[in-house]
Amino acid sequence: MIIKWITCQVDEKSILPFSEAQERWHDLKKTKGFLGQIGGWNKNKTYEANIISFWKDRYVYQHFMEQQHDEIFESSNQRNTYKQISVKIYDKMFDINSTDITEILNDGSLLRIADCCVHITKQLHFEKQKADSSGMLAGVFCKDPKRNDKYLVASLWENNQSHQWYVDNTFPLLIESSEVKDAAIRITGNVIEINSKWVIE
Repeated sequence: MIIKWITCQVDEKSILPFSEAQERWHDLKKTKGFLGQIGGWNKNKTYEANIISFWKDRYVYQHFMEQQHDEIFESSNQRNTYKQISVKIYDKMFDINSTDITEILNDGSLLRIADCCVHITKQLHFEKQKADSSGMLAGVFCKDPKRNDKYLVASLWENNQSHQWYVDNTFPLLIESSEVKDAAIRITGNVIEINSKWVIE
């Protein structure tokens, strides 16, 4: 599986047009190898949208980009609704718990995205860390195929309360055990309030 992480910077006046355009991507359901998409607004960065999509493999994703993407993009009228976009592709390494995140995208209200940079001397230790917690519905641990030091950890949460409990109780222990305070490991966390109309299963 590959994971596509999209971030868009949006002007205040374009919030509604962007959101309405994002709702028009449901033709993705017809695409071979497409497994699901989820997204919403970053709670910590005003006017930043985050979208994550899941694909069977790189071959079907590349075929989509070459044959279908532009048609859906143009029909969505999304071209002029954002001022900046970033797209990153990751390979899935493993699920955080026993649940396949693509099967329950409509069950959560919060998406946590951890953007991680890990020095080669710490990677084996980092990859062995488990972030599962009560209230976490599912999650995926991913790696950038082009940058050996870059990881993405995406987790789906039932609600704000369950995520906050994780932040207050589990996360500090995880930081200690993973040696994340070490200068060789840097993590930036994004907390996304899921827009149910953006979810495609």
